[in-house]
Amino acid sequence: MRFITLTAVGLMLYFNSFATPSNEAVTKIRYRYSEIQSKLKKQDYVVKNLSENQSNSVVVAYLKNNKIELIVSEMYGASGKIRHEYYFGKNGELILASNQLFNYDVDENQVEKMVKVSENKYFYQAKKLVRWVENGKIVKMSHPDAKPRSRYMLGNSLAFSQQLKQNDQIISKHQQNSYSAEFSRGQRAECSAGCD
Repeated sequence: MRFITLTAVGLMLYFNSFATPSNEAVTKIRYRYSEIQSKLKKQDYVVKNLSENQSNSVVVAYLKNNKIELIVSEMYGASGKIRHEYYFGKNGELILASNQLFNYDVDENQVEKMVKVSENKYFYQAKKLVRWVENGKIVKMSHPDAKPRSRYMLGNSLAFSQQLKQNDQIISKHQQNSYSAEFSRGQRAECSAGCD
């Protein structure tokens, strides 16, 4: 009986030692996400067209004290759009990335509307993927697509950051609450209810 109890306690400590850092990291990332979202209306943002051969691709960078806190890119196609969001920690490293796929849907009045088809969220700590959430469900880190997807999103965030620092082709610069630019971003309610 004592052996079983010691084994159970040992297993619990073993699994907790691996689960806790990831959960703590995700909690900190969620806090930082909420912090960025809550201040977006007061922040300056820069709109740039970074891709010369994709005229329907727009990148918006949200800045605080000239530091990038959030990059949002949207690429439109014939059937819908792909939206990427990259959230950065106070140290400038990527902490959360998401990609959302939207398709056009025609309602009964023949009006086209964008409908979200899928969403993936990638949580990072020290440039390492600690959690992947696909359509609200946690995906195991051992999934064969985890590393390639993680590297792709991390690489995109670094490339956008570099381009934003080097590219002078600013389409416009606005105070968020000025309503000068039309740009729809993810709403805070989407993540506060189900940002796993």
